[in-house]
Amino acid sequence: MLLEFIATITAGVGAAGFILGLQKLTRIKFPKWAMPAAAGAAMLAFAIWSDYSWYTRALDGIGEGKVVATTIEKSQVWRPWTYLVPVTTRFVALDKDGATVEDGTVLTDMYLMARRGDAAIVPTAFDCIQGRRADLVGLKKGPINEMLAQADWYAMQSDNPILRTACDALR
Repeated sequence: MLLEFIATITAGVGAAGFILGLQKLTRIKFPKWAMPAAAGAAMLAFAIWSDYSWYTRALDGIGEGKVVATTIEKSQVWRPWTYLVPVTTRFVALDKDGATVEDGTVLTDMYLMARRGDAAIVPTAFDCIQGRRADLVGLKKGPINEMLAQADWYAMQSDNPILRTACDALR
């Protein structure tokens, strides 16, 4: 987030510098508001670009072999352009390449990504037969059957997009 702030300020300074350089080169006297307007427009354009490109940049960052299970899009009052096209603020992806299937249970890593928050990778088991999920974090390592027996299982709706992705796309 700090780097994004620095990049936004840099875009504004660069746009103001461009106007100043153009003024010096052409010897045309621009209005006093030209530099601040250019700086503000550049910073706003960068902020909008950063919001809408985050999703694809985050997907590229987690690498290939991941399947997006669900996305959360939002419109926010302090970003009025999101009312025209909502921006993706969070998504859940599953690791297709690292998934293993055992007796109707899919074991994979679930990537929880948030635009303004921390990302998390959660080893997860999906029971496709009973429609439930178990997070395998903090369990004692051992055979898969023992880990699944000591896990806390959470029931999921049969049309849950994360369960559907795990059971349909990863099996």
